[in-house]
Amino acid sequence: MKSFFFFLCPIVTLLLLQSCDKNDKDDDLQVDPFTYGAKFDWREDSIKTQQEGAWTKISNGNVFSWLAKDNTLQSTGFAAYGLRTNIKTDFVYTIRKDSVFAIKLTADSIYFLDGNGKPRTDLKGKITYSPDTSLVVLNTAVSPAITIKYKLEK
Repeated sequence: MKSFFFFLCPIVTLLLLQSCDKNDKDDDLQVDPFTYGAKFDWREDSIKTQQEGAWTKISNGNVFSWLAKDNTLQSTGFAAYGLRTNIKTDFVYTIRKDSVFAIKLTADSIYFLDGNGKPRTDLKGKITYSPDTSLVVLNTAVSPAITIKYKLEK
């Protein structure tokens, strides 16, 4: 009788644990929160509206933030740009709630990705590391084309 009880207890326990198993429906939306290890803020510094035009200083410019896994720009894959009034464009958001969109950095060029994950042809960026670290983004989707220079905030 004692051995029967020891045999029955694990079976009952297993049945009780099986009843606690949650069955997710296929249409349940699973959302993982976006996390990043470092944030690089680039402030709009100056703007020009034609390729040959002169740079005009922007006072208190908007911030373009790169979100990275660690403290290097090379691991960047996402960005956020809260106020886009000067650049006059919109982005395909990877995470709509946080206004996070995808970018791709190769060597010194920055590509903004479209809904298919391909680089956009109307919006391009270039980063320079010396003498000062700066980012220049060109928007050719508007007429005349807009170029904005950003400075890395410390």
